[in-house]
Amino acid sequence: MTENQKIIQFLDDYLAKNALDGLSAAEASRLLDEAGLLADDASKPGESMRRLLRDGGVPHAHKVQGKWFIPCSAQSVLEPVEAAPEKVTISRMKILLRFLHAVLFLLVFEILRLVVQVTVLGQYVYLLIMGIPSAHLKKFGARVSDYTYRVLRYLTLNENAKPYPFTKFPDEVLPPEADVSFD
Repeated sequence: MTENQKIIQFLDDYLAKNALDGLSAAEASRLLDEAGLLADDASKPGESMRRLLRDGGVPHAHKVQGKWFIPCSAQSVLEPVEAAPEKVTISRMKILLRFLHAVLFLLVFEILRLVVQVTVLGQYVYLLIMGIPSAHLKKFGARVSDYTYRVLRYLTLNENAKPYPFTKFPDEVLPPEADVSFD
């Protein structure tokens, strides 16, 4: 029997013996520390239990209103407990970090606007002189527009992946059309 199985068995026995529906992480941590099954750190009470829960060591445990709840392991198989919807809170530090990235990408977006303007003007100058569009500028324009799209999705909180330079430069989403019409 693994350590996690011993912990689960101990908690199940305690719940059955005391006719309880479940335990909080703090209660479970105290009991397991007293039984010598999971040592608790006095400077951070309950941290070893929360770490075990986050790592999935007690797979039937779940959060209810942001707090860990540990039911009997058989209960999760036989009759699931309806949990209240979990209120998701985001740390202010993570929000601030995302905001700083957003400020950076707002500057990148302004540079991209300038790059698109120069590309458009360059393409029309080339088109007027040569009579055909530049394939290189079309491909470049397509990649810049794809990148701009990724930047805008990140800025508007519709995508979590930070755009280039934090990830690789995007491949073309849509290749340029072969023929250009001037209707």
